[in-house]
Amino acid sequence: MSEALTARPKASGLAPRGIVAPGDRVRWMGDQYTVSALSGTAVHLMPAPGSVAPPIAAAIQFLAVAEDFAVLDQTGVPVAAGPFPNWAMLEGVSADCARDARIWQRHVIEVDTGLLPDAPEGSRPREGYDPGQFTLVERYQRKAAEMSAVLGWKVSWKTVQRKRLHFRQDGIWGLVDKRCTRKSTLHGRTDARVVDLLLALHERQAKEQAATDARTLFENLRRAARATLGPAVKVPADPTLYVLLRRLGIDALQLRDPTRRRKDRLNRPAPPFGVTTATAPGELVQIDSTALDVKVLGDDGRPTQVELTAAIDVFTRSVIAAVLRPKTAGRRKTRQQTRALLSAGTSKGRATKAVDASLLLALCMVPAPMRPGFDAAASVSRSDLPYEELLEVDARMEHAAARPVIMPETIVIDHGTVFAGQTFFDACSYLGISVRPARKRTPTDKAIVERTFASIKSLFSQHVNSYTGRDFSRRGKEVHPDRLWTLHELDDLLQEWIAVGWQARPHEELRSPYEPNLPPLTPNQVYAAGVQAAGYVPIPLGYEDYLQLLPTAWVGVRDEGIRFKNRTYDNFKGELDNGIRNRPSGLKGKKRDGWELRYNPYTPEQVWLRDHRSGAWITAVFKHQHLIGAPWTQHLWESAAAEHVARGGRHTDDENIAQVLAELLERAGRGPEEPGVVSVPDGYGPLPGLEAAWATPGEGDLDPFAGAATLDLDALGPLTVLEIGETSLNPVDAPSPADAAESGSVTGWAEAGRADTEAASLLADLGDLDDGFDDAARLLLDLPADTDPAQEDLS
Repeated sequence: MSEALTARPKASGLAPRGIVAPGDRVRWMGDQYTVSALSGTAVHLMPAPGSVAPPIAAAIQFLAVAEDFAVLDQTGVPVAAGPFPNWAMLEGVSADCARDARIWQRHVIEVDTGLLPDAPEGSRPREGYDPGQFTLVERYQRKAAEMSAVLGWKVSWKTVQRKRLHFRQDGIWGLVDKRCTRKSTLHGRTDARVVDLLLALHERQAKEQAATDARTLFENLRRAARATLGPAVKVPADPTLYVLLRRLGIDALQLRDPTRRRKDRLNRPAPPFGVTTATAPGELVQIDSTALDVKVLGDDGRPTQVELTAAIDVFTRSVIAAVLRPKTAGRRKTRQQTRALLSAGTSKGRATKAVDASLLLALCMVPAPMRPGFDAAASVSRSDLPYEELLEVDARMEHAAARPVIMPETIVIDHGTVFAGQTFFDACSYLGISVRPARKRTPTDKAIVERTFASIKSLFSQHVNSYTGRDFSRRGKEVHPDRLWTLHELDDLLQEWIAVGWQARPHEELRSPYEPNLPPLTPNQVYAAGVQAAGYVPIPLGYEDYLQLLPTAWVGVRDEGIRFKNRTYDNFKGELDNGIRNRPSGLKGKKRDGWELRYNPYTPEQVWLRDHRSGAWITAVFKHQHLIGAPWTQHLWESAAAEHVARGGRHTDDENIAQVLAELLERAGRGPEEPGVVSVPDGYGPLPGLEAAWATPGEGDLDPFAGAATLDLDALGPLTVLEIGETSLNPVDAPSPADAAESGSVTGWAEAGRADTEAASLLADLGDLDDGFDDAARLLLDLPADTDPAQEDLS
């Protein structure tokens, strides 16, 4: 190593990277030293004159790691070591361009230092290149004249100056002629404005419903370029545009993909892509809604779709809460029905509402109870959850299902109508939960819950007998209404499957970071490991906490009670007699006297009124609940109101609507009718003019063949024919019309076919035509008038 170090050239006055030699001045630990000797990897340093530092002998690696270590020049200034040149840049250019760049490198170094790169040690600069005798401009001029004379290049001294400056800035890549690299650039020779216009047209086309091919895109590009850029800007030919599409990352074959796929590809987030991670249960929770692709028997007795809203914990991949709600499409209604439904606060269809987000939040924080009919394997005591430890902290875990209780810290939501209400955000703010909305049309911001929905549909939905598939291509035959589960039965199945089928199923993304070769863990196993480090935070939601999560309305209290959504609510045990009736609440800016009302659209038979003076909650029950006598929902009330309005009633007549609702519940309780019997509710019959399908006649139906004699098949003969002789069919053998008239054959024939007058008229016309032929034959043959031409010998 010492030979290599001492053999370095000293003419440049620069220390090569990482090399020192005896006699060099260095700086180390705040003092200056002189390299006195080299012994292997050890460097002997002598302190500078006047320094009190002792001599040092240390390894070069030990010296170089110091922050202030540097090799000094004659003036004591640290010698800056430039970066290594990027030699790989020449691999992307042609061989001629690379050769010319290396030639320029030798000459530029000679102009800069006075010596060629491969000059032996002790060499002197050539005439005209000594930096001590000639200025930089003089060296530029001499090198330009030399290259023009020897190489035959037309080089000026300013070209040499530009090459030297580019070499000092970009290394050897600055010496490459960029005209050789135009084919390897992104745009090539295409105008940048044309490229921008092509990208804009592709983005707009990706959002359109009609898919087009690349040729249509190129035609639109040329048309737009003429209109916006003018005829002077030339658009390349189609082959060049195909290459440009490929360099822009656009596949020409994907331009005809379905609209949704093109939109998803356009909304793909920009790289680099990251992975959503969490280090503790509840650190990140994602909430979203999706159609479960299963038909259920709705509370009105009709088949309907169902929608699932779920909360997924990212750390454990646990389904910590799930809510099922029916989803029906809006039907065409009359003006009176629309007015009645709008007055009741109804939209076109119904699905998961804003109140469900608050209920979902409450379900995340309380243990899931074991429901009647659950298998014993769904119990938390028989799962991988730390049952003994959890039972000590929360007694409710004794009768809980195997689903973890997780307090969310951050919740990621989308921009759906489920989270449009302010109640959800107020509840999260009260509980200290941070809400982070995802970007619009960016499902990758909550990719984990989206992927979990796909797993639920493949592992649970498709095993339900009323599975419909996500689209028509995956849909089987229509299921019969008598084979559908009710919404509550399907919810029980889902909750049991979450405890048994999902929480106890190994997940591929749940592997130990310390032993990745071990089998994947289940969500409950990861939660058991995470709760040991993060702890268990139970949230005991009480009765008042539950009411705080419900939607709010501001109403007034009259003598008859509370009028809310076209229904009258009165007190159950006289709670409203404490000075609330016909009195304002005193809260400024509230409508209808401003009393706070909490309600649940899925149990509207009662509401809760808050007396802000005492803080007490007062329960008010629907006035005509005794007519219904069973639980009902807001959707059932809307259906009954629409049916009552269709019969000519008023949408404010809550008593009659309650009676219609009771009839609707009775029909829904009976279930579907027997096969062959059509039972259509009022207002939903077939459209006028449509014929009903044929069905087997039932008892009491009119039979048009009743009383008819039994048909004897043996007594049937051949079909009747016209009684015409063989001679009558031959014009030669046929009798004359006069003979036929005398014999009565024509009359008999006409009488035999009297039923068809058109046939008799036709025969008469044929007879007149026959007489005309006979007269013509007698005139032609010069025969007597009483002679029959058919009987004469014409030979």
